[in-house]
Amino acid sequence: MVKISKCIATLVISVSLLGTTSISSATTTSLTQQEKEQYYKQYMKIVEEVMQKKIGIHIEVPPMEQFQPEDWIEPKAYETRVQNIVDDYLTAERETLNALSSTTNKVVTNLNGETTKTAYIYIPDIIGEIEVTGKFETQYNAYHDRQVFRKLENISTQAVSSGSTWEQTSYEASLIDGGRTYSIRIEGIYSLNGLSNEKAFTIEFHCDEFGRIF
Repeated sequence: MVKISKCIATLVISVSLLGTTSISSATTTSLTQQEKEQYYKQYMKIVEEVMQKKIGIHIEVPPMEQFQPEDWIEPKAYETRVQNIVDDYLTAERETLNALSSTTNKVVTNLNGETTKTAYIYIPDIIGEIEVTGKFETQYNAYHDRQVFRKLENISTQAVSSGSTWEQTSYEASLIDGGRTYSIRIEGIYSLNGLSNEKAFTIEFHCDEFGRIF
């Protein structure tokens, strides 16, 4: 089996392939200690490279001494197994967030002209709710005969889920769709019950023909 442990606010995947039989053909039971150390280094490198591709996933390789002789498999097989686990996680994340985005649409503009929308981040068994507030300026565009975005003054974020906090670390805004949409990628640290997790998400703000933001 593949050992997977998950905690409340940090996804921890412990990939050891202990007892895995589905890829037994890749198992190597006659490795020397030096060969095991070389394999282990490759396992660590594989996991590090996978984590660099996706913010919010933390994968742990179990200590070397926990590996049984039948647990040592070829690095290529190990890489495949790790990627399959990550793919399963990303699929669950995508499906969960898509289901939420199709049923929720909270948009509020206050008297100061600041517009707030709700975004969601996925952590196994937890959906974090983040309020994203932006202040935008629009202008009339004669070519399109409508209002479009002129600029984004600032973006701020905060967690609204009970017991959670969110620290925004960066954001990057792109003006697309002929000036009618701001696509904003936001990164930060989500904390719940003392456990923290780096997360990134993208949210869009749209401008209608009259300059209303939604």
